[in-house]
Amino acid sequence: MKKFVSWVNVFGTLSLFGFLWVLGEIGIQFDFLNVFEQVISDYNLTDIYYTKVRDNSTVKYDENIVLVNIGGADRGRRSIAAQIAILNKYEPKVIGIDAKFFTLKDEDPIGDFMLAQSIKDAKNFVMGSEFRVLSDTSSTWDTLIVPPVQFAQYAHTAHVNTGNIEFDDFVTWRDIPVKEKTRAGVEEVCFAAKIAELYDKEVAEEFMARGNDIENIYFKGNLDKYQKLDVEDVLDENFTSETIKGKIILMGYLGDGYTDYHFDEDKFYTPLNEKMVGRGVPDMFGVVVHANIVSMILDRTYINEMPIWMGVLIAIIVCHLNVVFFTKILFNKRIAPYYGLTKIVQLVEVLFIVSITILLFGMYNYKLDLTLTFLVIILVGDVTEIYVDIFVHNIQRLKLSNKLKIKLFKPKLNRI
Repeated sequence: MKKFVSWVNVFGTLSLFGFLWVLGEIGIQFDFLNVFEQVISDYNLTDIYYTKVRDNSTVKYDENIVLVNIGGADRGRRSIAAQIAILNKYEPKVIGIDAKFFTLKDEDPIGDFMLAQSIKDAKNFVMGSEFRVLSDTSSTWDTLIVPPVQFAQYAHTAHVNTGNIEFDDFVTWRDIPVKEKTRAGVEEVCFAAKIAELYDKEVAEEFMARGNDIENIYFKGNLDKYQKLDVEDVLDENFTSETIKGKIILMGYLGDGYTDYHFDEDKFYTPLNEKMVGRGVPDMFGVVVHANIVSMILDRTYINEMPIWMGVLIAIIVCHLNVVFFTKILFNKRIAPYYGLTKIVQLVEVLFIVSITILLFGMYNYKLDLTLTFLVIILVGDVTEIYVDIFVHNIQRLKLSNKLKIKLFKPKLNRI
């Protein structure tokens, strides 16, 4: 135990975290590494579970949610109004529409009237609102954009923001802000939470009681896990009453066909994307992401995440254990070559962390954030070697030199 907490090992641990702090303070940038930095920063170990480990064929089909394609802009709001009117006849529990913000159209007042009337006739109708910033320097939301009163007076509103102010189209959509508010205090819950509340208030309250500002999304699947109706299916009433009655209807743009593979302004990257590193084609429409969030709330398949302090504590413990082991190798010349042995140890540690991260996520929906631990493992071997060579050995030489000087120049006492 004395050797475990010796000054050599303690200061070795501190030297590594000091090195990380210095790098952070200096903020070194290498342009040729920017692309790789963006790729790695958007990579998450739990993505492996969705695409490589989980048997997606065994994931339960969600019978409570029906996805309805509203079609492209060429369809117009008269088509959407007709769809809503038809769906209303079959008594759905909730209808939510995730579409571009509705503004009044001077050239089509009849279409506006039809849409307002169909929304008014709906029992529980939810429209999307959107938090926005008004300048590049804003660090909080400046305003909340809601649908015109002609529509909103008959509907509930909830925000459809995908994330924070700096969310990028090429970033993987993994979480959702449960509530957002403007700097003036105007607040809205997220679209999926409002849908769930109108469908099952008790379950939605349980979700909100978790008290998380941000919730990780548990992805059930893509279009293959939900009942789907295309524009013509609804307009021609090509479905049974059981498909709609008492269900959650989520309306939104689903492309020109359910097997579309193309870039689209309402299509996103998710952990279900087969290309985990780098960027291929976005894999999921926005309304399908909302469907996954609603499914998560209703099924109570929440993802719990390790607190930040625990991640730091694990990194410190792992770092110290490595320093203890590596310094012992450096001081013991009879042990195998330092470089080769340390790399083997680091590889084993990385594989263990990957395995335990995927295992806990798959079995318990528990998400480990061991980014700092990964960084420590990568750097600890080299930093420890530098620390021992430059500081420890020099201090030992200095102490030895002082002992020799004391011995050589120590005055001899005359015997009495």
